[in-house]
Amino acid sequence: MLQSIQWKYVAFIISTCALASTVSAFSLQSGHAVNGLRSQQIEGINKFTSELETILSSEKPEDQFISFTLKGVKAPRKTKKANAEKHALIELQKEKLRGKLREVHGRIISLKPKKGEKAPSESLYIQTTVKYHGATDVAQNKRMSEFRLAPFFSLGSTGLSTSEWGDVDSVDCLPILSAELKTIGGVWKLDLTQISSKKGSCKFIKHKENKIMEETKPMSHDQPKNVLLSPSAPFFQKLGITDATGKPKIARASKLRQCQKFVEIVSRLVDESKILSESEQLRVVDMGCGRGYLTFALHSHLFDKYNNVDVQSRGIDVRPKLMNEVNAISEELGSAFVGLQFLTGTIESAEINDDIDILIALHACDTATDDSLWYGMKKNANVIVSAPCCHKEVRMYLDAHVTKANNHPYADVLRHNIYKERVAETVTDSIRALLLEIADYDVQVFEFIGGEHTSKNVMITAVKRRKPRTTAQKEQLKIRLKHLAEMHGIERQKLADLMDEPIHPKKSGNKKLKRGMPPLE
Repeated sequence: MLQSIQWKYVAFIISTCALASTVSAFSLQSGHAVNGLRSQQIEGINKFTSELETILSSEKPEDQFISFTLKGVKAPRKTKKANAEKHALIELQKEKLRGKLREVHGRIISLKPKKGEKAPSESLYIQTTVKYHGATDVAQNKRMSEFRLAPFFSLGSTGLSTSEWGDVDSVDCLPILSAELKTIGGVWKLDLTQISSKKGSCKFIKHKENKIMEETKPMSHDQPKNVLLSPSAPFFQKLGITDATGKPKIARASKLRQCQKFVEIVSRLVDESKILSESEQLRVVDMGCGRGYLTFALHSHLFDKYNNVDVQSRGIDVRPKLMNEVNAISEELGSAFVGLQFLTGTIESAEINDDIDILIALHACDTATDDSLWYGMKKNANVIVSAPCCHKEVRMYLDAHVTKANNHPYADVLRHNIYKERVAETVTDSIRALLLEIADYDVQVFEFIGGEHTSKNVMITAVKRRKPRTTAQKEQLKIRLKHLAEMHGIERQKLADLMDEPIHPKKSGNKKLKRGMPPLE
């Protein structure tokens, strides 16, 4: 079998690199002899590279440079239908391509001098991003006057930066098989894989687009991120996150990123839930909203995105002075924030009479998260977003259970406090996820934002299902829930109590699963 794979692999390399199977050297600049390369290919490459140099120095509007892309050999992909022999062949092919050029992308950027340095005579650079097979991308900046494209088409040592795998084998195939050069007036294309014997040259055409591309300006090296909320939004300034220029204030950059990421997540969930297919109103409740950073951010985005929808947002917190302050800020921001109000109260006393569409509960301490999730379920929330905090309830059961089961292998994990804390977090949120699934939600648990911004960065999102789960599906979820609780000695959990969902196996006559980890006994 191995010998068969090897012969097929040889056939692949020959077919992929037939254009230059006997190339030993290739240099457009020095005029060295080229063995195995057809004259049409050389003609096309020379024409393409010289055209780029002409465009970079041209002052004609239609010749304004946008970008170029060079493409090498594509790596083969596995398919579900492929058998083990084909998979092994694909792996051999990928290994042979490791470190070879996959794609090169170039664009113009403008570099500013570092503080204290004299401004250079030339500030425009060509930035190239070189992508390799199975290796790390490499980015380089060169002054426009010094940039040369020809070396990327060369085999062997060219002076270009190689991947961490070192110099590639120069006898396998051409590094670049096709190229594209975009200008405002059109696109130049080079294809070294299609040779026309009649015309005696490779396929190289100037393509005029139906619409002239918009004029482009040199990009800054540091590109602004595509975000849903502008950092210069007035509410960010009122809340003290950014200054008048839209830049985050000292120690507020992480809060700005948190707001942006949060809005991105909830916006996607709203689209997935199809709430607005049945209603022209969005009702949002943020439990334990604090100063309302995320409440303001979400309301602003929903108001701008769905301008024909009545967005009503309520932030609820127990601190009356704080609620008065943020209400005053909301009133100052004008008509866009008329639907945003902050109320003083608890989760239990919140005066929200109607059902809601979106329930938010971020960093509600310990069982307050369970109270918030239950509130969302009772109010038929289509979307629930929670970032739990302080998992003390389950920790109490773990402490007692480890003491009883000190001979169990798992006890060597739980005897360390830091692992016990992490297990408490993981198990508690897993129980909550199962309970939400039993309540007919589709659930995801993931990292909300990087740990460098906040240590409490796990988020649970739940979207109400259009079609409820079957009784059999729910029974299976309940069995899994009870086994998880039994394994960790958990007798009660707040959300399970609120849902009247027993989790203690001895009290509920729990059925046995076919497979699973043994309980800590």
